[in-house]
Amino acid sequence: MLIDGKKIAEEIKEELKSQIKKSGKKLKLAIVQVGENDVSKKFIERKIKFAEEIGVATKLYNLPVEILTEELREKISEICCEKNNGVILQLPLPEHIDTQRALDSILASKDVDVLSSNKNKILPPLVGVIKTIFEKYGIDPVGKNIIVIGRGILVGKPIANWLISEGATVSVLNSKTPNPNDYTLMADIIISGAGKPGLIKPDMVKGGVIAIDAATSIKEGKLAGDFDPAVADKASLFTPVPGGVGPLTVAMLFKNLVELNKY
Repeated sequence: MLIDGKKIAEEIKEELKSQIKKSGKKLKLAIVQVGENDVSKKFIERKIKFAEEIGVATKLYNLPVEILTEELREKISEICCEKNNGVILQLPLPEHIDTQRALDSILASKDVDVLSSNKNKILPPLVGVIKTIFEKYGIDPVGKNIIVIGRGILVGKPIANWLISEGATVSVLNSKTPNPNDYTLMADIIISGAGKPGLIKPDMVKGGVIAIDAATSIKEGKLAGDFDPAVADKASLFTPVPGGVGPLTVAMLFKNLVELNKY
């Protein structure tokens, strides 16, 4: 079964639109982009469109690719002090920037992506996506053999940490893992965020696997995920790219914005 992320995101969108209208609050999201990136550009466009549809204002800050880490931190601190209810730093950043140090300049009260080391009470958007999918389809992670592919700060790390906190048994694979097929063929659930188009082939998974593709790359000018689309024929649940996790992630980001500004 294909998971229709667009449909679920639309349901969340209508809920948020209603909540914002009832609250009477004028919310504003600041989006900070350093340099140019095709995938990032598409995600930013989605965020701005979603914001417009639920009644949230946005402001895009385009910063030069040569900006240094400390300069970026200063700029983000200034943006946090402006009349913005939430601040996101679009990843990836240029290699010369210390990404975590830059993210840590975002105030916890405005960190809707939950990527800084500053603690708040909301879930990172991608964790919120996994939680929503599990709840909607009645998936209990406890007792399942779960594989998370990739250990990045956007996907692998926060999802693995959350699954462990929920009592699940989790293995995290990366590019150095020997014989990854030995793990994937035994997995009940595979959540991938490696960013390698077509990485997981049908012969690498067992029948009935739950395949959640949390990666987005560009392949031949089109968005592509880590799972070969043919994996859908073997999976009991499958998130396509595009149209699966992507729209839901945007919805969760704005759900976080509303949650942080409830009081």
